[in-house]
Order: sequence, then C-alpha cells, then structure tokens
Amino acid sequence: MKRSLLRGIRYIVKAPAPETIDSLVGIEKIVIIRPNFRLGNALISTPVIDAFRERFPSARIDYLATDKTLPLLQQRPVDHFYLLSRSAILRPWQCLTLLRRLRAQRYDLAVQVSGGSTSGFIVTRLIGARYSMGSRKGHQRWYSIESEGKSSHAYDDIVNLTRPLGVTCRNRPLLQLTEQERYQATTKIQQLVNFHSNPPSHSGFIAIFVGGHQDKRWPLAFWLMLIDAMEARKIRYVVFLGPEEFRLLAPIEQRLLSSRYGSLCPPLPIRHFAAVLEQAQLLVTPDSGPMHLAAALDVATISLVRQKKSLAFVPREANDTILWRPEISTVIEAIHANLDGQAATTPALAVSVTNNPRPCVTTPPSVVHTYSS
Repeated sequence: MKRSLLRGIRYIVKAPAPETIDSLVGIEKIVIIRPNFRLGNALISTPVIDAFRERFPSARIDYLATDKTLPLLQQRPVDHFYLLSRSAILRPWQCLTLLRRLRAQRYDLAVQVSGGSTSGFIVTRLIGARYSMGSRKGHQRWYSIESEGKSSHAYDDIVNLTRPLGVTCRNRPLLQLTEQERYQATTKIQQLVNFHSNPPSHSGFIAIFVGGHQDKRWPLAFWLMLIDAMEARKIRYVVFLGPEEFRLLAPIEQRLLSSRYGSLCPPLPIRHFAAVLEQAQLLVTPDSGPMHLAAALDVATISLVRQKKSLAFVPREANDTILWRPEISTVIEAIHANLDGQAATTPALAVSVTNNPRPCVTTPPSVVHTYSS
C-alpha cells in the first residue's frame, strides 16, 4: 500500500527542478516536517532547527511535530508548531484539515527531516511549498535540494541533511531546560538520593533507565541482578521507569525495599525527567528515548545493546560507552571506569548493516573502544 501511495504522489506531483541554497529566492517562511511519535526520533531532529535558524535568521520557521513529542522541542527557535495526534490516524479528515492549513501558509521551503518517513514525505510533497529539501532516495528526484552521502549513524544523517546550508550542525541532539525546571529537579533529587542517607548525602548518582522499545528491552532479571551488584559495590543510584514499563514497577520496588544505596523514581513528565537526568553522573540504559535525552544534555551514557540496528543510534562521544550484550560484571566495570575517568577517549563507530553479530561475542562488530562481555 505504501508503494502504491508513493507512486500515486509521484504521478500527481511533478519532480521539482534541482536547486542550490544560493539559488533560492524569497525564503521568508520555512516548515520543518517530522511527525513522529518516538521521543528519540524527535530529539535526533532537533539540531536541524538551529541550523536553519542560523542560515535564515529572519525567516519564519514552523515545525510539524506530534502532541507527544512537542515538550522536547520547546525552547528551540521555532515560531509556530503544528501538531499531529494519534487520533488523526483514525480520523483521516483531521489529516486533510492539517494539510489545508499548511497549504494556506504558502511556505517558501518545506524540509523533510527523515528520508524514511512516509507521512513526512507525503506532507512535504502535498503542501505546495515553492521549494523542498530532503535526503536523496534512489534515482528519482524528490526534492528541490537533495542531500547526498550515506552515513552509518542517525546523528550523521542530520549533519548530511543540513550540509547544503553551509552552516555548522551539531551531530548530537539538543534540549534546552529552564532554570525553574532545574530547580524542581534539584528538589526531586534530594528526595531520591537522600532517602537512604544518614546523614544526607550530596554526592552524585548513577541513573538506570529500565525500558526500551520492543526487542531493545532487557529482561527484568537483568535489572534485578544489576541492582544487587550496585548494592554490593556501594554505588549510589536511582532507577527510572517509563510509562511503558509500569508492569516492572512492583518487582523493582520490592527489591529496593531493603536497599541502602538505591531509590526508585516513578514515571515523570518528560521535561521533569530530563531535568533530573541532567544532574546524573552517568546513565545506564538500553537503546531508548532517555538515551537520546542524555546525549542532548551531554550526560555520559553506557548503552546496553542487544540488537545490531541499535548501533546506528547509540551516543558515541568520548564519554559514552557501548556494551554489546554484556554480563552484569561488565556493566559494573564500565561504570567504575567512567567514574574514574577511564572511559573510551575515542568515539565508538556504529556497526555496518552488513555484519551479523552472534549472540555471544567478545567485541561488538565494527565497534572500537567499548566494553563487552
């Protein structure tokens, strides 16, 4: 069905003439299009906003997002947001109304952030912008300006997209918090970290996020063993749960009843959670939305990778560590190494999609400077 829809759009809407950034004229209204409900995908797109704001400082920049991901985009230099909700999928007339509203704006430039988003592509082609911009797909021309070059990491896709602008683009997500949010987070952390401290401790803590999407999740037994290991080594930590992990709340809460060093933080509003996470020394997490939150906040990460595809998304700066299907002892070793300043000093590279990792390997395929069981 998707292919038929794309062929129909290709037939109805003619391929645009090739352009360059310098050949564009009268760019006063820009719309950036990323209607995706995954928090991580929304965060990955954030540097695009700043790159276009730098290149077109006086233009109006609007953004098509979703109601779920909007909080992650607040404080970015956007003039107006259009929001897509999940209910619109069941009510097609809402989508048509949104398209009419976007067409009425008569945008000068429409930017399709993700080359793999069918909904984003449809919006980009049907809103009638004078120019369009996106990533090249095959031999067919889809956009006025098409970015070229393949990358092995999602963060680099954003850099490739904005390269024609001739401005610097951060190859890591962005998130800007307010001072009020940071103050509220400090209060929350004091409640969590000092719960087991007598006298109260103001030392840092390790954040552990129990969650992930589908096959990126780790089993409950893994997290319970990690909690036991943290207790045995007297490492102060806070366990965070997302709304999709509510079923894990009771067993983890039960295990933490006798804890001396750990606390459990129930699900928080996304920006409140981000402000708390910003003050962590380190985040231990599967491939997840909070993993990208940590990258946006420049918090060091230990990414617990189960699937080869995750290697194209995990943070890879000098203070980030990738663990390929690790044992608990390997995770603890990586935590100590990071806290001692011994984490990898060279960014890890994502695995090629042509590799096939085995269930048990000594090192992640094509990944350097990481810890692995």
